[in-house]
Amino acid sequence: MPMALVALVYVGFAAMGLPEALLGASWPAMGSGLHAPLAAVIGISVVIAAGAMWAALAGEPWLRRWGSGRSVDVGVACTVVALLGFSFTPSYWLLLFFAVPYGVGSGLLALALNAYIALRLPSAHIIWMHATTAAGAMAGHTMLGWIIANDADWRWAYRCIGLVQLALAIVLVSATKLWRDELTPIQRATFGMQTYGERDWRVDAHVHGRLGASLRLRGALPTLLLLFAYASVEQSTMLWASSYMVHADHMSIHYAGIYANLFFIGLTLGSVIAGCLALRLSDGALLGGGLGILVAALVVMIVPMGSWRALTAPIMLGFGCAPINPAVVHMTPRLFGAVHTMTMIGWETAVIAVATLVSPALFAVFSATVGMAALPWYLACFTSLGILAAVILMSVSHLQSQVR
Repeated sequence: MPMALVALVYVGFAAMGLPEALLGASWPAMGSGLHAPLAAVIGISVVIAAGAMWAALAGEPWLRRWGSGRSVDVGVACTVVALLGFSFTPSYWLLLFFAVPYGVGSGLLALALNAYIALRLPSAHIIWMHATTAAGAMAGHTMLGWIIANDADWRWAYRCIGLVQLALAIVLVSATKLWRDELTPIQRATFGMQTYGERDWRVDAHVHGRLGASLRLRGALPTLLLLFAYASVEQSTMLWASSYMVHADHMSIHYAGIYANLFFIGLTLGSVIAGCLALRLSDGALLGGGLGILVAALVVMIVPMGSWRALTAPIMLGFGCAPINPAVVHMTPRLFGAVHTMTMIGWETAVIAVATLVSPALFAVFSATVGMAALPWYLACFTSLGILAAVILMSVSHLQSQVR
């Protein structure tokens, strides 16, 4: 790929991350300003997740018709509309309305960008691009906190972030012609079949991409199970780590918030380091390493080791989560072929959206019965599920490599 196009894809991943971590951090101020209860944020989260799932599963015909570049443009434009719409809305019901393009834009961006890079870039670049998404989320979260901390209205925070997103959208739209959907002969030989970048790019998606048929592909279910487990660990940690430190480690709310943010630092730094390791290691080794670090982090959380675990466990959890999703994205065309890549990445995006919505809420019900101290065991269940799925997936990958 030309370096200008690689840089453009990095901009797309940054745009995907910028609005990712805003809602939870801003809702106390938003709910107070709109006279909405704290639990009302669940309604907005459901709409965003539903929009992302719908775009991921139903977006393949659009990508085939528009191509990757225009699809990314449309996805970013949807998020701009949502962010600026949030900044001007006077009521909770209008927030629900603008949550639709929020979710659709996020889902379409994830589908278009991941399907594009999975076929064209080495694992290292894919991991670094996902690190760019994490950095974008940190930037948006930091910008939001800084604006609200300076006594500005939450609407101004969304307005400023929306304008930054608009600037990124202008960069992407102005360079749409750089995108090339055709694969090289070497890439076609690697994946063993014609891709959506060739003549079948503009045909009906149902010819090669039936959603139900893709689930019957060898290795599809363990792939989705692995991503569900990974996203459950990641999202539950993001939402509940601070509360866990307050209730289980008896830490002050202020310091618990600071230590919980170490997870994001671990996620970003872990992605950078994993990208460097990917230059020499296989996707399977990255998956094994990430899951191994998650196990070590859970041991640190479960075994009484003093208060220093509040410093090490969040970073280790971030390091463990960092390589899993990018490695699966890179494996997707190698497991399922180019024709099925977009459909499978749509399923992967949808499964992550389901886990983001369901797993943290499930722990809220679970902790009401057994207490917040059960968080490490809750994460351990999903980690064990991820290890089982990874073992099955690696055996499928090994068999398919022998066939080839």
